Amino acid sequence: MVQMQCNHFLIKAIYDNELLIENDMKLEFIHTQLSDPKFLKNLAMVVEDPLTLIPQSEEEFSQLCKFGLYPAEDCQPFVTKQGTPFYHLDNMSVIPLGQEDRWMHYGDFRFRQIEVLYNMARIDSAEAHDWLKNNLFQQRVDSRKKQEYKAKFREFHRPDWKRIQTEWMKYCLNLKYRDNALFRKDLLSTDKIPVEDATQTNYVSNLFWGARLVDVGGRKYYFGCNVLGKLLAQLRENKGKLHYTLPEDLHLFGNPILSLEA
Repeated sequence: MVQMQCNHFLIKAIYDNELLIENDMKLEFIHTQLSDPKFLKNLAMVVEDPLTLIPQSEEEFSQLCKFGLYPAEDCQPFVTKQGTPFYHLDNMSVIPLGQEDRWMHYGDFRFRQIEVLYNMARIDSAEAHDWLKNNLFQQRVDSRKKQEYKAKFREFHRPDWKRIQTEWMKYCLNLKYRDNALFRKDLLSTDKIPVEDATQTNYVSNLFWGARLVDVGGRKYYFGCNVLGKLLAQLRENKGKLHYTLPEDLHLFGNPILSLEA
């Protein structure tokens, strides 16, 4: 009996030691990646202080705006490509043209893609909002249209956008859950961690909203903040309701932000 207990404690000690080594390895990987000045400079285009994204322990991996490593087998990746699994989890996904009754709406403004609403708020100008609304191609945006919008109304960019972007994203995801049945179906059909797969992209900003596949110690992980994925997991857990706090001066079309019951 004593021998069995000793063996049990020995096995546990070995396991704990291996776990500690694995955790240290993951933290070292993240800190090495985030010690690259060019990497941090690119991240500064998305957040005010990239250093705040660095976790000091594995427990912080789950915090919304912290980098982490998430075991690939626990994740459900998705990409911006129609016809791929879980496509409608992506913010760039579009509702089919022939399904107008399924389109999302903000007041009387109807659109096929939540990315439209998300990008609209980064500019503090009713004129800009009307311009984007009236210049959409098939009620959606692509990278070129987003760049045109930001460039045309550069002087009206919200100076606090980097601070409020995640709160506005929560609002947008709540609206998407309310209106988009295709999105709800994809979200509720998996219990894994959603991950916007940035493996094939070159934009460091995608590692804030998503994550890329990497090998650490011979095991596959998704590496990134995965902010969108974490919000999707919370949205699923909370049955379509994410708590958000928006500044009082955040307006669309010259009016305060609508209640999601509207």
